[in-house]
Amino acid sequence: MNKLTISTIACFIATSLPAASQTLEQAVATTLATNPEIKAAYNEYVSKRYDAEASVGAYRPKVDLDGGIGYERTDFDRADSLNNRNESLTRKEVGISLTQLLWDGNETLNDMDRTAAEAESVRYQLLADASDIALEVSKIYLEATKAYEILSLSEANLEVHKKIFADIKKRVDSGIGSTADLSQVEARIAKAHGNLLAAQNNLFDTHTQFKRIVGQIPLGLKYPQADLNAIPPTVDQALKIAIEQHPVIRISQVDVDSARFQYQQTKGVNYPTFYIDAGHNWRDDAGGNIGTDNETRAMVRMRYNLYNGGSDSDRTEAAAYQLNKAKDFRDRTFRMVEEGLNLSWTELEFTVQQKEFLADHVDSASDTVVAYQKQYKIGKRTLLDVLNTENELFEARKGYLDAKYAEQLAKYRVMNATGNLLQGLRIDTPQEWNEKVEY
Repeated sequence: MNKLTISTIACFIATSLPAASQTLEQAVATTLATNPEIKAAYNEYVSKRYDAEASVGAYRPKVDLDGGIGYERTDFDRADSLNNRNESLTRKEVGISLTQLLWDGNETLNDMDRTAAEAESVRYQLLADASDIALEVSKIYLEATKAYEILSLSEANLEVHKKIFADIKKRVDSGIGSTADLSQVEARIAKAHGNLLAAQNNLFDTHTQFKRIVGQIPLGLKYPQADLNAIPPTVDQALKIAIEQHPVIRISQVDVDSARFQYQQTKGVNYPTFYIDAGHNWRDDAGGNIGTDNETRAMVRMRYNLYNGGSDSDRTEAAAYQLNKAKDFRDRTFRMVEEGLNLSWTELEFTVQQKEFLADHVDSASDTVVAYQKQYKIGKRTLLDVLNTENELFEARKGYLDAKYAEQLAKYRVMNATGNLLQGLRIDTPQEWNEKVEY
């Protein structure tokens, strides 16, 4: 199966409009390329990447240029009154300064790591959102495909009722049939019409939901086959894979890292800050002195806060509790992922078994219809008996379709629970989604 790249989705949209079919993979790729929630999540991720880049700037040189011109009056008061004077001048000055951080108790380094970890967390959230939406698309795709099949069954069932009604009416008109049988068949036809209307309404509902989720109407949907290679053979192996790669678990782990960096960052204020301060100033007619003067400096400075009202230690304590909270959420996430996987796995096992039993039911009901038709021809069964078996076959086929599609959805849910639904659907996400943010 070929992989689908979201970056080429314009081709999908252009070719799918006149096409006779649309695969599940195409529907998922279309959704991920156009869905507003995914776009919002991606914009949030890019924003966090820029936040991380901005924090790196604190360790780069800061260069400032300033200048000014204006009126200045200087009064000179001397002990010798003969030298008392004042000067009114037009002061002009220009200065350039450079500041370079050397060390600040690793506060800036921890801030760089924290913002990078936050960006990484949002990246995993983007992948988690994409996987959840892919599952949502899979569900509505299956429902829309099943709705077509149910509609076909309902149409065929109505035709069977009409045929048997016509046969019974002929018998009644010829005087060998019962009007009571005719009335019963009329009631059955009314119910068959109701089933058909319900199927049509369900088809309309699924089309509307499909348009809302995917962004376009369903076109010639095909029954999808889940990639069994994407489903581990045992639930224990599935859980191991989920712990290693599920984006929600990775989010919780990265959030712990972010909280730890935040905690370490708050402790940086307990240390002095060292930085380089260099600059050059040019002044003209300044300070009451006519003429120009220049000043150049290059210094290593130290700033050390001795007391800040206890606010710094309080912030450290608050960050420590936030770290504990992140760890608690991580543990909770492990439990939730395990629970979701177990539920999905159990659902898959039961739907597989259910489908097998319902397939046997369809076979038995079909054999019964054939047998009753033969017995009717030799006078051992009535047309109502045949109609009863046709109704049972109709309900059996509907039940089988429900189980058949439930099994496929359960497979996709297992893939989503292990964190590899997009891989199982052969969807290539954009490269920037997969680039790890280093910290």
